[in-house]
Amino acid sequence: MKYDFEHEVPRFGTYSMKWNDDAFFRIITPNIRLDKDTIRLNLADMDFRCAPAIAKAMHRVADFENYGYTTPNSAPEYKESIINWYKRRHDMIIQPEWIIHSNGALDGVEQTILAFSRPGEGVILCRPIYRNFTSVTEKTGRHVDNCQMINHGDGNYEMDWESLEKVCAKPENKVFVLCSPQNPVGRVWTNDELCKIARICRDHDVIVVSDEIHSDIIRKGVKHIPILDAVDDLSNIIMVSGVNKSFNLMGLHCAYSVIPDEDLRKKFQEGYDPAMPTPFAIAGTIAAYNESEDWLDELNEYLDDAMSFTVSYIKEKLPKCTAYLPQGSYVLWLDFSDYGYPMATLQELIYQKANVALQKGTSHDPGQGDGFMRLCVTCSKANLKTAVDRIAAAFDEYEKSAAETKE
Repeated sequence: MKYDFEHEVPRFGTYSMKWNDDAFFRIITPNIRLDKDTIRLNLADMDFRCAPAIAKAMHRVADFENYGYTTPNSAPEYKESIINWYKRRHDMIIQPEWIIHSNGALDGVEQTILAFSRPGEGVILCRPIYRNFTSVTEKTGRHVDNCQMINHGDGNYEMDWESLEKVCAKPENKVFVLCSPQNPVGRVWTNDELCKIARICRDHDVIVVSDEIHSDIIRKGVKHIPILDAVDDLSNIIMVSGVNKSFNLMGLHCAYSVIPDEDLRKKFQEGYDPAMPTPFAIAGTIAAYNESEDWLDELNEYLDDAMSFTVSYIKEKLPKCTAYLPQGSYVLWLDFSDYGYPMATLQELIYQKANVALQKGTSHDPGQGDGFMRLCVTCSKANLKTAVDRIAAAFDEYEKSAAETKE
């Protein structure tokens, strides 16, 4: 490989949320153990070096020696890089006026909720789903109406179409948040599924906001279809995406919303005053999309291998854990239910005994996430192997101790 994904960047002292802000994670998971030996697989934040062209662009901006006000229109090549990316990767046309800068995909989701619903009204989620969709819904004074996905086992999750029709038919539900690919279960939606979602929502005057921030992290042989490319009638469709996850630039806040329908776009922008991008965000987006495609392709190759290895190794070392290779994202959705451990015991063994940081399943699925954990494959295969070994050893020790107690 041209790029090195086997050696992580030492990130202590780099102002990293994942490695330096332990207080944040202890609020979310009070019983988590975090120290210099913790293997941190709980956050969708890669520990690899970023693409060299991006690092070079950061140095170039630093050499400006002036970091004044910046806008998305300050550099014509900013929107051009986004347009050209979708043309190359998806053979689809985006117009520059459709693109609205945001700090993150979640900002675009939040603005959709604010623009197209009122406090007290409903936002439709299909759980298991990224936990911050719940928090942003509640933060804005709306309530979640859950349309639970059907779990057929081994990663075969699908929409409950009958339930989706029912929740969309409720007049108080105004916005449907689609996660594409679905985080944490890793489903990549088909063209037919996307069209069906859009049609059901349109029939009931529900706006669809599709968060596609993980859309460039896809398994070999799987095709991600942007919702804007799948659906003909875009009068109720908003897509949010960016380079944040694909190129690990979350700290630069490089995201955007794409809204082809003019009326929808105008309403979205009413009262919307997103933070201006920094010059680093502009340069990072341009360097990512224009100069780092080969880096992303190699990253996907490495992740395919790392995820396949991790799933196989989990099945070997933790045979009662259900693990499967997701179609998209770098997230594994692990089901430990067959071990029969109470959630408190499961967390004690993984967080404290094994000293591995994962994210508890109930964060993404409060109703049916007990026994699940989310593992982010965002480091080297060597560290992934060590993490699985530690968890397996903690489980073995617990089982032996339980057996001795029974005797």
